[in-house]
Amino acid sequence: MLSQIRTTYLNTKQLLVCVLKETLKKIGLSKKEVDFYLLIMKHNEITASHISKISGESRTHIYDTIAKLSEKGLVSHVVKNNVKYFRATDSNKIIDYLEEKKSKINEEKRDVLQILPELKKIQKENPENIRIEVYEGKEGIKTVMNDLIREGKNFVTWGATNKVKEYLPDFFINKYLNERKKKNIKAKQLFTDIHGILKTPLSENRKLPKEFATPTTTAVYGDKVTIWLWLEIPRVILIENPELATSYKQHFGLMWESVKIMRGEK
Repeated sequence: MLSQIRTTYLNTKQLLVCVLKETLKKIGLSKKEVDFYLLIMKHNEITASHISKISGESRTHIYDTIAKLSEKGLVSHVVKNNVKYFRATDSNKIIDYLEEKKSKINEEKRDVLQILPELKKIQKENPENIRIEVYEGKEGIKTVMNDLIREGKNFVTWGATNKVKEYLPDFFINKYLNERKKKNIKAKQLFTDIHGILKTPLSENRKLPKEFATPTTTAVYGDKVTIWLWLEIPRVILIENPELATSYKQHFGLMWESVKIMRGEK
């Protein structure tokens, strides 16, 4: 019985450590920074040689990593008898670090916004008036979704509508939907029972017959046509061209009205 309790305790403790590590990585710490930070926290005071003995890392790498933690305000040191001992600062400093990081990001964003007009002047215009780009992975999906939000216009979409929520549930709910709500960006969606419906407060939905099911998603916003390929590593093909976008919107309009007629609506 005691061994079972001990095992459960150890498993819970290991799980908590994993959660701690993943959270610290999310806020911008590297793997080594996380490992050393937690190691220093575990000890009231610890020397570089002691860290080296535990981790197997060279003292050079240890000092480099601790310097980065010190810059973030997460580690301090004290010298006793000519020996440097490292300490973890109060854990509330993590909040201060995040606030400083947020402030720095906002400052950098302002700087970039100031130079954007000049960058646009330097960038050569496409003589064919068409831009084609391919975005890969979950970060690629986020890039296109953020672009849709920046565009700020109503859009139309058809295909495997619920896939984006499967790939990025947190981003979809906490960022994408909130930003759409702020800008009142509405959508018209055509879906089939095969892939299910992606229900959102600002979306109007109509059901397509299952023979029209497609493994891809097509979304058109502004002058952009996007084709979403839901592979193991998802990809989005973005084509920017006013004439093509208008054509796709007209095609969608025909499908939208055809579904309405099939359902016997006036």
